[in-house]
Amino acid sequence: MTGLAARPSMVPGGGLMLGGQLAGLASLSALAATNAHAADLGGNYKALVCVFLHGGSDMHNWVVPTDPEGYANYSKARADLAWPLAALQPIGNAGQDSGRSFGMPAELAPLARWYGAGQAAIVANVGPLQRPISRADYLAGTALPRKLFSHNDQASTWQSLSPEGARSGWGGRMGDVLMAANAHPVFTAVSATGNAVFLAGQTITQFQIGAEGPTAVSGLGATSIFGSSRAPTSLARSLNPATTDPLLAEYARVLQRGVAANGLLQAAVSGTTAPAIPASPVANGGSLTTLSATPLARQLRTVLQLIAAQQQLGMRRQVFMVSMGGFDSHANQMRDQPGHMAQVAGAIDYFMSSLQGMGMLNNVTLFTASDFGRTLVSNGDGSDHGWGSHHFVAGGAVRGGRILGRFPDLAFGSPDDIGSGRLLPSTAVAQLAASLGGWMGLNASEQALVLPGLGAFGPPPVLF
Repeated sequence: MTGLAARPSMVPGGGLMLGGQLAGLASLSALAATNAHAADLGGNYKALVCVFLHGGSDMHNWVVPTDPEGYANYSKARADLAWPLAALQPIGNAGQDSGRSFGMPAELAPLARWYGAGQAAIVANVGPLQRPISRADYLAGTALPRKLFSHNDQASTWQSLSPEGARSGWGGRMGDVLMAANAHPVFTAVSATGNAVFLAGQTITQFQIGAEGPTAVSGLGATSIFGSSRAPTSLARSLNPATTDPLLAEYARVLQRGVAANGLLQAAVSGTTAPAIPASPVANGGSLTTLSATPLARQLRTVLQLIAAQQQLGMRRQVFMVSMGGFDSHANQMRDQPGHMAQVAGAIDYFMSSLQGMGMLNNVTLFTASDFGRTLVSNGDGSDHGWGSHHFVAGGAVRGGRILGRFPDLAFGSPDDIGSGRLLPSTAVAQLAASLGGWMGLNASEQALVLPGLGAFGPPPVLF
C-alpha cells in the first residue's frame, strides 16, 4: 500500500528520539515558527533528490588523482583495484591545489560532461562525524560515530545522523520546516524506493510510491474480485468500519488517508509526461541490460512525473529519495563496478537532460549518498567497509566543475588513513546537508534544528 509509512514516535515536549536519545530538536511551538517562515518562501519551486547507493559504494575509483604523486599513491594502495591511468578521462581540478589533476572512468562520461559544463560538483571525502577528529582521536576511540562500518547503522547515520533505530532523517526534518509552503504537505517527502528513515520527519509522514508511479488499491472500485461480486463491497466497508476499537479506527484512518492522497496524486500525474528512458545498453554484472530496464532510471522517471505535476499540486518544496543496490563490493569489484557506474551515470544524465528539457534544471538538486566508503586496500577480489567517500551534487543551481573539500592523501600511513586505506572524513555529512538545506531556504537556526550537532563544524561547502 502506498503512502502509509509509519509516523515517527514522539517524546514529551515534542522532541524526537534519535538513536534512543533525545537529540535536542526544537519543540512543536518552535517548529510552528519555522513553518511560518516556510509559508513566506519565494514562489519558485525547489526539490532535493537523494540517490542512495546501497552497500557502501567504492567511490575511490570514481574520482581518481592523476598527477604523478597522487596516482602513484592511488595505484600502490589499490593494486588490482586500480584503474589504468590511460583509462581515466581528465576532469577539471578547480577547488584543489595547483599541480593536482584528476580523472574519471569512461563509464562515468555522462556525469563528467555535467561536471565539465559546470552543473555538477564533487564533494571530497564525506562521512558521518560527531565533530572534527584526527587520526590520533580515532586510534584513541575519541568522539567516534556509533557502530562504524556497520551497513544498517551507517546507512541510517548518513540519512538521519543516528544509527539504526533513528525515528527521523534530515530530509524529513527539512520537510517538517518546509511543508507549510505546500498546498498538499502529504507530498513534501516522497520515496520511490520504499520506507526510508531519510524522509521520516517529526510531523511529516513520507509518501511512498512505486518505481512506476502511484499504485491504486487493487480491487477498489472493481465489480468483482477473484470472481466474487460481494468482495468489492467488503473491501470498501473495511476502509470505513463502524468500530469503537481505537486501533482499528486509526488503521482505517491511515488507510483512508493513503487512498485519498494516492487518488489525488494519480489525477495530477495523469496529465503529465516524462521523457522516455533511453534504451541504451549498460552492463549488469556479467550480462547486458538497457538503461530503460534499470530500477534507478525508472525511479527517477517517476520523480520527473511528480516534478512535472508540482504546479498542479501547489508544491513549492519537495524532498525525494531513489536508490540502487549492489555496491557491497567485497568480491568481483572490477567485473561489476563498471556496469554500476554506467547505470548511475546514465540515469543521472537522463534525469538532468529531462529537467533541462522541462525548464526545471535550476529548480532541482540531486546528490549521491551511500552507507560508507570502502578500503583502498584490496582483499584480493574487492574492497571492504570503509568510512570517508566522495559524492556528487548536480543541478542547474550548483556551482559545478569543482572538487570541494580537501581531497585526501591516499598514501599508506597518511593522517587520512586510519588503517587499510579507510579514510577519515574531512567533510561531515551534516555540513553537506547544511549546504543543501540552505539552498532549499532553511536559515541558520532552521539548519541547526534539522541537523543536531552542526555547530561543531566549520562552514559548509559552498555548493550554490
